[in-house]
Amino acid sequence: MIIATAGHIDHGKSLLVKALTGVDTDRLPEEKARGMSIDLGFAYQPMEDGRVCGFVDVPGHERFIRNMLAGVTGIDYAMLIVAADDGPMPQTREHLAILNLLGVPDGVVALTKIDRVEPERIAEIRGEIEMLVAGTCLDGADILPVSAITGDGIEAMQEHLAAVMDLTEARDSSGNFRLAIDRSFTVQGAGLVVTGAVFSGTVSVGDRLVLSPQGTEVRVRGIHAQNRQAETGTVGERCALNLTGPDLKRDDVHRGGWVMDAAIHAPVARFDARLRVLADEARPLRHWTPVHVHLGAAEVPGRIAILGEGAIPPGGDGLVQIVLPRRIGALRGDGFILRDQSARRTIAGGTVIDPFPPVRGRAKPERIAFIEAMEEPAAEDALLKLLEQHPGGVSLKNFAASWNLTAEDAAALWELAALRAAGPDSDPIGFSPDHWDALQDAVEIGLRQWHEANPDKSGPAANALRALQPVRLSVAVFGDVLAGLVEAERLLHLGSGYCLPGFEPKLVNKDAALWRKVEPVLIDGHMQPPVVAVLSEQLGAPKRDLERFLVRAARLGLVFQVSKNRFLMPEALLELADSAEALAAETGEEGFGAAQFRDRANIGRNLAIEILEYFDRQGLTWRSDNTRKLRKPVEQVFGGI
Repeated sequence: MIIATAGHIDHGKSLLVKALTGVDTDRLPEEKARGMSIDLGFAYQPMEDGRVCGFVDVPGHERFIRNMLAGVTGIDYAMLIVAADDGPMPQTREHLAILNLLGVPDGVVALTKIDRVEPERIAEIRGEIEMLVAGTCLDGADILPVSAITGDGIEAMQEHLAAVMDLTEARDSSGNFRLAIDRSFTVQGAGLVVTGAVFSGTVSVGDRLVLSPQGTEVRVRGIHAQNRQAETGTVGERCALNLTGPDLKRDDVHRGGWVMDAAIHAPVARFDARLRVLADEARPLRHWTPVHVHLGAAEVPGRIAILGEGAIPPGGDGLVQIVLPRRIGALRGDGFILRDQSARRTIAGGTVIDPFPPVRGRAKPERIAFIEAMEEPAAEDALLKLLEQHPGGVSLKNFAASWNLTAEDAAALWELAALRAAGPDSDPIGFSPDHWDALQDAVEIGLRQWHEANPDKSGPAANALRALQPVRLSVAVFGDVLAGLVEAERLLHLGSGYCLPGFEPKLVNKDAALWRKVEPVLIDGHMQPPVVAVLSEQLGAPKRDLERFLVRAARLGLVFQVSKNRFLMPEALLELADSAEALAAETGEEGFGAAQFRDRANIGRNLAIEILEYFDRQGLTWRSDNTRKLRKPVEQVFGGI
């Protein structure tokens, strides 16, 4: 369990932690000299059952709130410190507001310095504290009087924390590993060490991870979990990781970075979130307000884009997009805090909903519906809603990263949702069964309409058919839609085009009359048909008109244009292809030459070369120097003839 102290400066946070653990968390010389915490301090208390209670001691001075914020992320329990002589002070209220905005699940109030006041004062301050925490995450929390000087109440506090640990369930360790770096240093003989709270997953010695946001690959050489050497570290623990890597540089590692599994390394410069403004703010939070954003251990300036009415009133909440000048690590469910432009006061806090929002259209109704679906508590419910909302599909890569799903968990969820994945494996798009069926139906409808408008053409190419669809799809996704239709025999793929089963292109009257003259000549010529110029003389037709007609006939599949001036009937082309396939089988690895093909097909040398070059272009054969080998079977290349 990780506990974070919180409270006003000089209310005894560090002294109380020392009384509980025996560890002085003021480690810096400046802290010793000034008598106050400046940066984060850490202490660990071994329990009788072998578990370890970890303390993060945060500074209380307003100038070091950024350090305090780096320490209270990823904690399990809060200890709000209030001095009995002072009572609640400004930083007490601000620290409590931060804990509340971050959604810290539970905590205790330590009423310190009771040795300095009378019993009546303790009762009075207790009443003030109860009023202060009412309606917050510490509403109803135990208030335990203690004195780090005399030791009064220390044992009771230790017993309380031990009881809390007994009641606290182990955190869910699912998800990819993710640690927020709050400190880094070099150890002689070991190298670079980073420390921080583990937000998710588990890490083991030898694991390969990524230093984010820069993307440097690292390997875990050693682990200290809760201040003990270990082979593994897991969510809910503070860990120190000894990292190594060929491109790892000490100067590249800073507070605010992450060490994580490569699957979720996707730093962002904007994210959509639900934001809650503190009730004591003097004015509404308006669109494009400049702020300081604290997420994990990172602090970065940013601006707020309101996705609703243009302002969020004090005490209210709303959907926003946080826009940043540089990329940081953020996933769905991460809590964050906003301070004003001068970083003098906390003004709001919220939870990340979607770390991968679009740059444009962020406030459109369909976008708001997407964000609201992502707010569902369970990934399954969110995915089902998104699949229902989006006919054009949902990025499964972004969804899995947003929810920090491992590959195994993602695969199980895709199966549970009965979705259809399409597109590249690196970035698949998921569709609900109903939307997938609708996409395929739309392709059939579009193709039928195309056939009606173009009865003399065999069918459009994939890109032309994609342009007819009501839903915009990527080339890769649309290719999978077509492949599914072809596999189901709802479409035929002929050459570069597609057509409906049973469709036969028809020549217009003038072309039909000319075809009745051309067809017998080509059939008679078989594998050695006349070139266009000779055919023009035989038929008494203008060469240019005849050439254009034959190109149109080739588009209909009536003939095949093997060279600029040579057209063959389908039967003749298949016979020549069969000859090439048989010859390739006989010659094996040696391959065959143009002369061998000429003799096998019993055709002229020039025609043999034209045919072989055509086969090369179609992918039936491939040429190496003066020989050719079979690349694909005839059935695979010309099976649709």
